[in-house]
Amino acid sequence: MTLSRRWRILFKGLLGMFSLATTCASAADWYEYQSENFTVYSDVPERRVSQLMRDLERFRRTAFSFTGLEQSPENKKLRVFHFRDSRELEGFTGDQKIAGLYRETWEGPIIFSRDSDHGISGSGLIFHEYVHHLMRERSGMTYPRWYAEGFAELLASAELRKKHVLVGGLPEWRLSAWAEDEPLTIAQLLSPPPLAPQNGADNSRYWNNYYASAWLLTHYLQLGYNAGHPDYRAATTSYLQAVAAGENVFEIFEEHFGRSTREMETEIRAYMRDDIHRYKLVIPEYTYSIPRRELNKNEQLFLLADEAVDFGKPDLAMEYLKQSEQHGLGWQENLTAMAVIEAGNKKYKLAEKVAEEVGEYGQISHLTAANLARYYLLRLQALTVTREWSDDYYEAAIKYGKIAVQMGPDYLPGYRSLWSAYQLKGKSDEALQVMLSTYQQEPNHLNLNATIGFYLAHLGKNALAREYLERVAAWSHSEELRSRAESLLEQQD
Repeated sequence: MTLSRRWRILFKGLLGMFSLATTCASAADWYEYQSENFTVYSDVPERRVSQLMRDLERFRRTAFSFTGLEQSPENKKLRVFHFRDSRELEGFTGDQKIAGLYRETWEGPIIFSRDSDHGISGSGLIFHEYVHHLMRERSGMTYPRWYAEGFAELLASAELRKKHVLVGGLPEWRLSAWAEDEPLTIAQLLSPPPLAPQNGADNSRYWNNYYASAWLLTHYLQLGYNAGHPDYRAATTSYLQAVAAGENVFEIFEEHFGRSTREMETEIRAYMRDDIHRYKLVIPEYTYSIPRRELNKNEQLFLLADEAVDFGKPDLAMEYLKQSEQHGLGWQENLTAMAVIEAGNKKYKLAEKVAEEVGEYGQISHLTAANLARYYLLRLQALTVTREWSDDYYEAAIKYGKIAVQMGPDYLPGYRSLWSAYQLKGKSDEALQVMLSTYQQEPNHLNLNATIGFYLAHLGKNALAREYLERVAAWSHSEELRSRAESLLEQQD
């Protein structure tokens, strides 16, 4: 039997294992759009996607102009998945009310959004999270939570006008914060409680107030001088640098600002009676061309399935992958992706045949190699649960992990499978070496900092773990990640 015929039989075998019921998985044509700093994947009409990208580019220029940072490219373009069908987006989020979200993934940060008449700035969420992304990429400094969130809110409320941009307006999505509550005190901002609710209580109202109060304090420190108040910009910079160096947030406040926290609160209450000052920046519209490329069927399905897996939706991923074209470019990647999903469900029969067949196929892409490394890693992990081991699976995971890294040096999932295999073998030095070599490429990658920090702490290397854990505690919006990092840091103090 020829190799191609065996592939067709295997492919049909995998497809036969899944329901043929109608799903929400997309069958529309998707395109890849490229601007200077963003990559967008979308099935939305070209005109609307182009406007979204022009708004993102213009907001980015606004952020750099306001902060005075140098406008140089990021390590990796931020990716956006922009959906025409809100039901398809709901398949990922599980919530029809969500219009957009920002996620940290192993392939870098992504934005998910749906097409609407309100544009990308409607909720402030996309701009807010992009500011966090820029602060991590550019500053090289860990900020206290009140400033990180307050500054993100300050910029996120930017209004993109025809010939200029206004920064500093009241965020519309925070209008309810002070309907029944007073702004939080500076002491409360400097020492916030854990993100996770205590005793199952709903703390969303508190955090809405926290974000609004952080915006108010940051607004006053950055823009209050325009309304005749003292100019605290230099003091803010020196204070933040001291906090990042480990100084006590309370003890040095008066030293840097020349005011106690209570005196500063009195000034802010007076500031609240003034008209909110907005800062006007002349930022021209983004006029460069935005080329697009139609994704082939299998490429489109792989991209969406890959994100579905990251969202913890393997069934949705399979709904996409089972639409793959058997003879189309990229079908090898899609078939091995299905094998990985099957292995994750402890179903190995057909997936094992797929993995074996690919091994005979000759040269493979970095995506296929990463899938195979992941497949053999899952087989190995399943064995370790019952204290069993397979040198064959281990060697295959290492082999394909190295191929993935060599052929796709910017693709982090390949590195991840490689260091995970070393960890299972108990080779901590080799695992750390792979992690740290990856870190040299992506020093601001949240998930990577978390992995290194937690692993170093596990090995008892607390001093080395601290810098990574501090970044996780400062950057992550995941309650689980942040709480775990904060707990480990407290144990070290």
